[in-house]
Amino acid sequence: MAITVVNPNGHRSLQPFYKGEEMILFSSIQYYLVPFIYCLGYLGVMYLHNPYLLIFIAYSLIPFLDSFFNFDLRNPTKEEQKQLEGKLRFKIPLYFAVLTEWIFSTWIIYYVTQNSQNISLFNLIGIIFLTGNGSASNINVAHELFHKTGLLDKFFGTFTLAKNLYMHFTIEHQYGHHRNVSTPNDPATSRYGQTLYEYLPQTIIGSYFSAWRIENKFQRLQGRHPFNPFNKMIIYTILYFIIPYIHYLVFGLYGMFFFLCTAFISVIYLEAINYIEHYGLMREKTEDGHYEKVDIRHSWNAPHRFSNYLLFKLQRHSDHHENGYKEYQTLCSYTDSPTLPHGYPVCILISFYPPLWFEIMHEVLESYKKEKKSIPLPNIEKKIDNYTQKVSLITMTLSVLSFFI
Repeated sequence: MAITVVNPNGHRSLQPFYKGEEMILFSSIQYYLVPFIYCLGYLGVMYLHNPYLLIFIAYSLIPFLDSFFNFDLRNPTKEEQKQLEGKLRFKIPLYFAVLTEWIFSTWIIYYVTQNSQNISLFNLIGIIFLTGNGSASNINVAHELFHKTGLLDKFFGTFTLAKNLYMHFTIEHQYGHHRNVSTPNDPATSRYGQTLYEYLPQTIIGSYFSAWRIENKFQRLQGRHPFNPFNKMIIYTILYFIIPYIHYLVFGLYGMFFFLCTAFISVIYLEAINYIEHYGLMREKTEDGHYEKVDIRHSWNAPHRFSNYLLFKLQRHSDHHENGYKEYQTLCSYTDSPTLPHGYPVCILISFYPPLWFEIMHEVLESYKKEKKSIPLPNIEKKIDNYTQKVSLITMTLSVLSFFI
């Protein structure tokens, strides 16, 4: 049971008022889902020699749980936000996720290089996708850390991205994307009618050069020539060559190739998330020629519970863009912000098939523009249910085949 609440900014939200939601709000246990899944991945590869089990969990079981359980709608009040802010118990899952994923991915490279003769191509592909997905989820953790003001958080947020060869994301995302989101000036905003495959080169290449422009401008403001030892983009670009070379020295050519493949998969997954987060949502220009202020209308949300835990509330993306300083446990979900028809894992998979993505999202977007809020669309829900059933069947089949190949 829930009631509609209007906050001081005029945003509406549905607020459950039973005690269980209040307990969950102040709990951090659910955010250990990420390191727990990393451990499952380790066990699946180490003891069952089956990398597809975790892929089945991520893309079949999590979406099922999202559909089965009620939505994550409980927002912290202003007083509760003050109680939640800066609490160590919410920071520990982030660092634990960083630690476990680094251990897991390093061990995986060692395992693959030591057992290259015994791993079938079918299972090798599964391990690459498994490791790449794990690295991508850690980019989300890095995103939460580098948005904070603490030097330790910023360091680990940037350090984590080194493994993805995507450290420039810290610059472009904070000082480019958050400023230019939902405008043609933002390489990380997907346009209406733009496929994921058209978007990927736009954002990957565009974000890299945007980070250069931002960092060069910063260096000039500091009274320095852009090309100097303090320029982060020079340091990051050099590291993009050094890090693979270190993998070559430690794990050989095969290990370096495996590392590059997983880094590539993680970047594709990250940018697929960026693709669905702002698809088709553009800010209007005002009379003075500037774009309107960013608000909760310019990002897609998803109130689906388990994928929200898995992504540290990233799906409350509208509030994140309106209040970039807020910690994940204090983010809010609003009914008058655009809402995706399912959680991020399902929507990401759909985005790889543009005809279905357009068919679903264009109807959802038109409905939102007409109603000024997101409403249930039974025909869309049915299409997504059919799609998730097919995905479950495919991932289950892959898991079974892995035992025999």
